[in-house]
Amino acid sequence: MATTDTTPERQQPFTLYAARGRLYASNAAQKLIDLGELSQQGDQWRYLLDGNKQAGSGFFTAEEALRDVGGKIRFLYLDGQFTAVADARDNPELDLANAARLDITLDALAPGEPATDATV
Repeated sequence: MATTDTTPERQQPFTLYAARGRLYASNAAQKLIDLGELSQQGDQWRYLLDGNKQAGSGFFTAEEALRDVGGKIRFLYLDGQFTAVADARDNPELDLANAARLDITLDALAPGEPATDATV
């Protein structure tokens, strides 16, 4: 009998941030990476991820844009970005104290999901 429960070991926490026109993510190891553009044009927000060119627009707040990213981003993609992208914590101009933020939890491998992900 196959089990479909989500075990706590597979749950990975991340935090998304909107700061200085960019979208950042941090992981449990506190590495911080730049994922792409998150900017306001007029009264609407939009984002464009550098790695896979995922985009969204028409959001009224940065938080709405972060929620959209958080609902669409996949663990294997994000984990790969943490491997490939340099740590942004050393940037002296980056201050996340007042940045919009969203805590998300992604399943490292959802039930029935193959170990490879074509959306990466």
